[in-house]
Amino acid sequence: MYASVETQAPQDQDFADIYKAHYRRVFNLCRYLLNSFDAAEDATHEVFLRAQRKLESYDPSLPFSSWLLGIASNHCIDLLRRRGTERRLFEVEGSDAPEARSAGPSPLGQLLAAERGDDIRSALSELPEKYRVPLVLAYFNELSYDEIARTLGLARNNVATLIFRGKQQLRQKLQKEKRSGLSG
Repeated sequence: MYASVETQAPQDQDFADIYKAHYRRVFNLCRYLLNSFDAAEDATHEVFLRAQRKLESYDPSLPFSSWLLGIASNHCIDLLRRRGTERRLFEVEGSDAPEARSAGPSPLGQLLAAERGDDIRSALSELPEKYRVPLVLAYFNELSYDEIARTLGLARNNVATLIFRGKQQLRQKLQKEKRSGLSG
């Protein structure tokens, strides 16, 4: 009879409970996009402040987490644009925030933990933003294509195309790195 934290309208809960329930997912997304523990902490706090100010724009018929991750994605993309530089998406081994990694690794998450993790992170960091963000949402935040579409304000078919093309480009970059590593 009770609504879950996932779908429950924010006005039905104390905002501190919402913060606790969603902090990790928002922080992880910010961490992956900004590639900085400190910047991710700041961005996460700003995302929750923005969400609190924009509560009236939340549509309770949609998952609250999708709405919140949309705010987080947009905020991080704005931060990256303001910096005027592309940042690496993933940090090299020895991350200063091991808890930022997904607790239940997806297939791509397991691959990142494997021997070629550095190569994959490097190749991902070189992908255009329009491919990186959907890939991170799909494989690290484990969102469905529909959730990614709502989060980014895109059509589901566009999300599927961006993820498909992003994986193609990632595969090409990894093959190129492998060939250059063998010849060098």
